[in-house]
Amino acid sequence: MTHGNNSVQQPHAGRSPIARLVGRLTADGDASNRTPTTWGPLAWFAVAVIAVELVGLQGYRLLTGQVLTFVQNPLWLIRPLVLLGAALGTESLYRRYDRALTRSNIGDRVEKPERFDRLVPDWLVWLLVGLGIGFTLVNAVAILTIQQLYAAGGATRVFRFLVVTPFGYVPILATFLATYVAVEVMLPRRIAAVDIELDYLDPEQLGGMRPIGELVKLAYYYLMVGLVAYAIATYGPHILSGALGYSALDAPGLAVNIAFTAVWILSVGIMAYGIYVLHQHMARQKRERLYDLDRQAREQVDAPWDIQSFDALNPPSEYRRYRKQVEFVTGTKEYPATFTMWTQLVVGVMLPKAIQLLLAAV
Repeated sequence: MTHGNNSVQQPHAGRSPIARLVGRLTADGDASNRTPTTWGPLAWFAVAVIAVELVGLQGYRLLTGQVLTFVQNPLWLIRPLVLLGAALGTESLYRRYDRALTRSNIGDRVEKPERFDRLVPDWLVWLLVGLGIGFTLVNAVAILTIQQLYAAGGATRVFRFLVVTPFGYVPILATFLATYVAVEVMLPRRIAAVDIELDYLDPEQLGGMRPIGELVKLAYYYLMVGLVAYAIATYGPHILSGALGYSALDAPGLAVNIAFTAVWILSVGIMAYGIYVLHQHMARQKRERLYDLDRQAREQVDAPWDIQSFDALNPPSEYRRYRKQVEFVTGTKEYPATFTMWTQLVVGVMLPKAIQLLLAAV
């Protein structure tokens, strides 16, 4: 194990294909492979989509004498906020990925650090984008139908369902979901695949994996905020009264409850799988190191102890040194998280479902 090797090329997260595509169309095109800054191309794309929706479509409604959507239903404004939050959260995860790799010394602990380049594979993003665009267009054209959309909200509603949602919302939300899967599933599997050794110099005795564990936790927190926002936007208009009340839509029923629960279980399951993979890798690393210590001790020709003659009340100094080595290894935890992190995760896991149940019961 080596540390502080500045000659090693550190891996980096890069950018999502959507961010690179937007970057090529703007002045940021020369930085299409850099890790995004706080307001990268994806966030500015979200701002552009929100501007089309709030300024363009709502301005058209105002000019044609229609009631503004967010005046009818103020909680509708959660939609653009979630979109912007998804873009900023995605770029935050990209930056935190680079920080986690640096703090975990990943570049110094593997033979091919470039295997950790690119946080999210392009194919995953394009797959989710394609599925999302296909679903939203089929839903608008074949299920809701253009005639019903026009009757319910005029030309602005048709434009939103045919253009803004599939080609504005879907790419950003799909990029966030792909990033979530990459952090929770692909990164732990990548760590296990290259068999990264535990860092026994870690003062927290987490094998140098705490930054990875924090990244996994952060990704779930971002998704949790999205789930809570969705629950408020879905159930809130039917609970609130007065200026915030909105009764034009049917109250969410059993189907919505089941769908929300399924998404919640899936998101928690994905996170739990990633933590499980990391735990299995760390536990295997510890077992292999303990087996090596035991084998080396027993293979010593001049070893001053053996099973038959070993005196546990008066062990030799060589054995005491061996026990210190064993305790050094066994003292390293097998999960990349502290007790505080586990407590936060448990609260975060239960919060979206608890809020949804509370809102559904009101």
